[in-house]
Amino acid sequence: MKKAKPKAKPKLTPEELKANKTKSDHRKLVRSVFSKSGFARVPDLSDKEFIYEGQKTDFDDVYVLENILVCLEYTTATNISAHLKPKKIVYDKIDASHEKFAAFYSDLSADLSDKLLSDYDASEVKVVIVYCSLNEPDPQLKQNVPNPIYLDYPDLRYFKNLSDCIRKSAAPELLDFLGLNEEDIGQDGKVGGGKKTESYPGSLLPESSSNFSKGYKVVSFYAAPRVLLRCAYVLRNGGWRGSYNLYQRMISKSKIDSTRRYLKTHKRVFVNNVIVTLPPDCHITDAKGKTADHTIINKTEPVIIQIPDRINSVGIIDGQHRTYACHEAVADDPEIAKLRNKQNLLVTGIIYPETADADEREKFEAKLFLEINSTQTSAKSSLRQAIAAILEPFSAESIATRVLESLDQSGGPLSSQIERYFFDKDKLKTTSIVSYALKPLVKTGGTDSIFSLWKQPKKGNMVADNDYETLNAYVTFCTSQIDIFLAAAKASVQKDRWTTDKSIDGRVLNTTTINSLLICLRLLIENGKTGDFDYYKARLTDLGKFPFKQYHSSQYKQLALKLYEKHFK
Repeated sequence: MKKAKPKAKPKLTPEELKANKTKSDHRKLVRSVFSKSGFARVPDLSDKEFIYEGQKTDFDDVYVLENILVCLEYTTATNISAHLKPKKIVYDKIDASHEKFAAFYSDLSADLSDKLLSDYDASEVKVVIVYCSLNEPDPQLKQNVPNPIYLDYPDLRYFKNLSDCIRKSAAPELLDFLGLNEEDIGQDGKVGGGKKTESYPGSLLPESSSNFSKGYKVVSFYAAPRVLLRCAYVLRNGGWRGSYNLYQRMISKSKIDSTRRYLKTHKRVFVNNVIVTLPPDCHITDAKGKTADHTIINKTEPVIIQIPDRINSVGIIDGQHRTYACHEAVADDPEIAKLRNKQNLLVTGIIYPETADADEREKFEAKLFLEINSTQTSAKSSLRQAIAAILEPFSAESIATRVLESLDQSGGPLSSQIERYFFDKDKLKTTSIVSYALKPLVKTGGTDSIFSLWKQPKKGNMVADNDYETLNAYVTFCTSQIDIFLAAAKASVQKDRWTTDKSIDGRVLNTTTINSLLICLRLLIENGKTGDFDYYKARLTDLGKFPFKQYHSSQYKQLALKLYEKHFK
């Protein structure tokens, strides 16, 4: 009797094949980040179901670094709530005792036990649950399920770029993102062990010669790149840190690689210095071991600079590529490893006074960065706009920058259409829209600005009083007014044309059209012809027939006037 042939697997549809590829690509991205950053994967626990305290569950991947146990959950679902909410029960149980879960989970895998508990006791283990969603979860959902660290897609792409560039040296920033501090992270089988410092001979500049504000100290010294790699942070625009004060360029792999080749070829130090900010608990002593006072010296004095050895404490203002060229890789370069431990990096450090809060520190760093880079041809308009938003938040340009970001996140007609991240392709460029259309539209004066429509009693003193609460309200108001007008425009053209996809003939979403529509809105304000959605939609009924193709990037105003005359005059 012949054996029955196994049933052939059903052939997948093109949609199913595409969905599977999306899942696979997403998983590969996450695995790449953790593997290149030096975390060790535990493959036999991937997708392995288990019952923990009566709750059946699994994790899609598990990684270990020293005493840190990272449990990863992946999803490409659009209904994230249905996927995430049932998991909260087991997340709560795991959070109740990291020690208990670490011991339980290690019993399921000899590989995990070897990687995690051979050097650390279960009581020393920190468990981090990371939820990796391709689509961004609703903020309210994140509040309802607060246990995991949310590695959203933009953050994932940021860390993919970072780990591609600097490999294992990306680990300190990744650990910071995971919510871990110095006391949580083990090293060579030990956790904690008190405060550590690195001491360097250097020089201290007199306060009278620095020209910085009172309390700021300036020092120079040669440092081992190893210390900066462990302790440094960079406020990169497009990074994960929840602050408006992000301005530095994304790290460049080509620059890192070329600088690394230079180090290997020439085997010598860089002549130009790396400029950093140092935390207020840096201790400076003179030749006699006494605390040095920069307010009473009248010339540069030799000192010993004691720098705390902790992650996220040294801010690199200028020289991130020179510093990270010495990065460590999983398969490390022995020549670079030697240079990493030598005190061969010339550093100028500005030590903050204890009174400087996080906002003051970030603004100081942005201003210093602009001073260093403003004369360079590579200091692009987007960089200047990002820094202006930090240093002059009430300027028209800064308000315009914030409004454009708000328009991208509002759920309105420009939602997810603005180029916000370094990996965004075929989206609307921010610089031109801010400079030529939004800046005059949202300025805090004039009869052609949204400001003139705003019925807010406190608006007259907003700028003079540095009233951030009123400023936030004005950004919201500007967003709502622009959304209404652009929503009417969107409703008046064929649905498939409201796209940035260059393959679509007659697409409407390009910088020329959007700038012209925003300038048209300014003309409506100036001439007292603004209204609600229905009013705009009635006026823009045949907008789809307008010959947008006849106009180019230098013809914003001309196109805006034609739109105004045809539809509103």
